[in-house]
Amino acid sequence: MDNKKKMTKDQILIFFLKNRALLLVVIFFILLTVFTNTFLTSGNLLSLARQIAANGIIGVGYTFLLASDSVDLSAGYMMCMVGIISGLLSQTSLPFIVILLVCSVVGIVCSSFNATVENKFNLPPFLVTLAMQQVFKGALMLMSNGTPIANLHEGIIYLGQGYLFGVIPVSVALMLVFILVGHVILSRTQFGRNVIAIGGNPEAARVSGIDVKKTRVQVAALLGFTIAIMALVSCGRIASAQTTLGGDTVMDIIAAVVIGGTPMGGGSGTVIGTLFGCLVIGLISNGLNLLKVSSYWQMVSKGVIILVAVILDVYSEKIYDRMRNRD
Repeated sequence: MDNKKKMTKDQILIFFLKNRALLLVVIFFILLTVFTNTFLTSGNLLSLARQIAANGIIGVGYTFLLASDSVDLSAGYMMCMVGIISGLLSQTSLPFIVILLVCSVVGIVCSSFNATVENKFNLPPFLVTLAMQQVFKGALMLMSNGTPIANLHEGIIYLGQGYLFGVIPVSVALMLVFILVGHVILSRTQFGRNVIAIGGNPEAARVSGIDVKKTRVQVAALLGFTIAIMALVSCGRIASAQTTLGGDTVMDIIAAVVIGGTPMGGGSGTVIGTLFGCLVIGLISNGLNLLKVSSYWQMVSKGVIILVAVILDVYSEKIYDRMRNRD
């Protein structure tokens, strides 16, 4: 009887930990509804949806990255650089499809380069991407002379501000497509299983026949593609390519992915959870803005959220290990 009670308690705790992002969304939704008068207005909810759309897109790439036990600190400035490139290309007569392809290729190549260097010299992703962060930052400043670029192509504006059928924001529709496709790939394909296997135990994955280095490059390429699309959506949303557009993006995305249930140490991942994690981050930012809290306190709150997310991640793994050992 005692064992059954203990198992029940553990199962309940694991349920809450696994679904913490969804539960947090419900809690914040209720709190903001009670303590603000404008949260449930159509304008605010639409703004919230657009706010999380770009993060949701890159969140898919980051879910695969963290699930494979890797990290990329250069994503924010890579995004800024791609945005500046889209701004420069917008000043030409090139059609939107060419701008889209060029930006996608730049994102894929840059991110794949990071993974290739890591593989070639057996370097930690943290150090490689930290160094490349400065490379991308310097490159975007050289290309833009440190100034924003306006007059973007109408196709980019449409990605950030347009509507499908006059109702659904294009950016939100894109995010949902990325979430759906990412979920299917991670949970239903051999590539997704390979990513999880590498994150769990790369040596065991190699012995079982998985090309670990190739898979890591493929994961990085996927991340680079999501970075490029996020850059276009973000630039389109504010109708300009800013040099500081995505500098702090990485921390928000890591927090969202970890809160969503993908551990920092890899070995598992959930794209649907990442969507709810992005909602949590979006609700916090939106709520603090509605409550007119200083932007500096918003920075503090996001740092605390990241810390709590990592603690919950570690705590969850300890509970899983305890249950496995008992079984």
